[in-house]
Amino acid sequence: MTNIKIHEKGSLTRTTEFLVPFTKTIVDLLSNATIKEWVLVKELKTLHMEKVNFSDGAINTTNIVENFSVSILYVGIRNFILTIRGIEEYDGFCIIVTNKGIVVNDNSSETPKDLAKDLKQSFLSNYKSPYLITDTFLKFRNESI
Repeated sequence: MTNIKIHEKGSLTRTTEFLVPFTKTIVDLLSNATIKEWVLVKELKTLHMEKVNFSDGAINTTNIVENFSVSILYVGIRNFILTIRGIEEYDGFCIIVTNKGIVVNDNSSETPKDLAKDLKQSFLSNYKSPYLITDTFLKFRNESI
């Protein structure tokens, strides 16, 4: 990791503890071959993603969740694009997940922040299967909308 301050390291740990299960939960939902659209929308709402649009059988949503812009284009079972972009101190960090795989970047903006690189490294070292559901993620999920 780059030379980061103590409080930033704590923030990075909490962010990773949120982001890994958050991303994995969404990918599992979008990859589920038997999920109904209404169930998918309900589950997205439990992840604080309220703005969900339906158009021609597709689900499209873009929301700000924690320090991330989260966008989903779902056009049927196992046919999706999930994009999670860091904002503020994580500007430059970006995850793109499709039914074909995942790409994680730390330089997706003109002026990426230093923490974007640290978050990429932390995310990649923790995004594996099986993954742990963290207290940070559970607290987020249980917050009222």
